[in-house]
Amino acid sequence: MSDPQALTTSAGELRATDDLAKVATALKFFRIMAIIAGVALLILCVELILHYGFDNEALSWWSPIHGVLFIIFMISVYNLGTKLRWTAVRMIGYICTAFVPILSFWLEHHVGGAVGRLLEQAQGQQS
Repeated sequence: MSDPQALTTSAGELRATDDLAKVATALKFFRIMAIIAGVALLILCVELILHYGFDNEALSWWSPIHGVLFIIFMISVYNLGTKLRWTAVRMIGYICTAFVPILSFWLEHHVGGAVGRLLEQAQGQQS
């Protein structure tokens, strides 16, 4: 059963008892990590082309760094998703966007804008 004082949109759900500052911080962390994950994946693509196409090991050190950054991105999705009461399927779907080059940039723009509007609505209701 949903809370009658909850603000629910396609971006997620916020309740009157939620700390909006923590949600805003989680959104900022998510947006930063989505961009970093996107750049990291592009660098990994270059590394793979160099390695398999040209037998060049110049960026062979990048794979483990990319892995750590991807894990941090997954944490950022979970952090924001739990605050907005996203389903596990939705969080997994968002994480999967980081497997396709460029898609994490779209995700950052799409989710960032929708959650930003949700936060503005919630702040307006609290005023």
